[in-house]
Amino acid sequence: MSPGPRRLRRTGPARRVPPVRPARAALAAALAGVLLVACRPPAPLPEVRVYAGVSPLAAQALVTLANARRLARVVLVGDLRDAEIAWFGEPAAALAAGPLLVPGSVPAQPDLEARWKDPGRRWFPLCARSRVLLLNPKARLPFEPRQLRDLTDPRLAGRVALVPFGSGSGPVTAAALAATFGEGPTLALLDGVARQRPQLPASDDEVQALVASGAADVGLAGSEQAAAGAASAASLEVVYPDQAIGGTLVFPTAVALLEKGGRSEPAIRLLDWLAGADAEQLLAARAPGYLPLRSDVALPPGARSVASLRALHIDWDRVAGLVPALAQRLARWPTP
Repeated sequence: MSPGPRRLRRTGPARRVPPVRPARAALAAALAGVLLVACRPPAPLPEVRVYAGVSPLAAQALVTLANARRLARVVLVGDLRDAEIAWFGEPAAALAAGPLLVPGSVPAQPDLEARWKDPGRRWFPLCARSRVLLLNPKARLPFEPRQLRDLTDPRLAGRVALVPFGSGSGPVTAAALAATFGEGPTLALLDGVARQRPQLPASDDEVQALVASGAADVGLAGSEQAAAGAASAASLEVVYPDQAIGGTLVFPTAVALLEKGGRSEPAIRLLDWLAGADAEQLLAARAPGYLPLRSDVALPPGARSVASLRALHIDWDRVAGLVPALAQRLARWPTP
């Protein structure tokens, strides 16, 4: 038999591991740098001081969204004199700030109807709120209230809940009606409501609670309470009043740059974002009852946009001029 194949032994010097090439070393160093940066905490956001005259839910949504968009660390302050930006619940409150506002300073918002904007660009709208009727679906009402004037109907005597017109949103509601229909007819309407002995809680939240519990059958409140009441176990019916005869009271909220804020770059960046569709869509989703003014904004389930409503045309400069005198006149309402 022939011997099997012989294994050849490797001769010569031992094989060495080739050195790392410079390009590979540079790539490894770059990757290590990327990983190091990724592990670092994000840079702190610049602080912007904001006065929020809106609901606590909406104010907190602003804080959260500004942080999520890496725009600013919003610090809420309780005094306009300490703020760079103000967010008012309606334009009359913004106009009452007078000299603190910066005329011509707000974004133009070409995608919004002119009726919602300030010609002097002292403030700009960010969503809106509305005055609505809340109805208990279990109530056996003698008729279906569909107008503000229905609150004067004797058949609803003692069955209506609303905040006194001298407090809360009452003065601006009265002023908006007076600016549109005249002071005489508006005061006659409020006198008619007073004659029906309404229940007078201190807040719109309490109005919602009274209607939900059945202690009242009808309530006048804001669209925030409408959203909460409709989604609650009570499943309150929401009526946007006067849709057939003129329109519902719709109050855009008002954002403004304040003179004392110094017009810092972070404040301007936040202001520009708040004027856009992204902010409006996110706010409408996070603060139910805040109605977007743009018709193309995606809505959360059950929400409405202002475009789906017939809304009164309101002269906000005139409203702002009427509020102080009406607030004083209505301070004792429903007492004549």
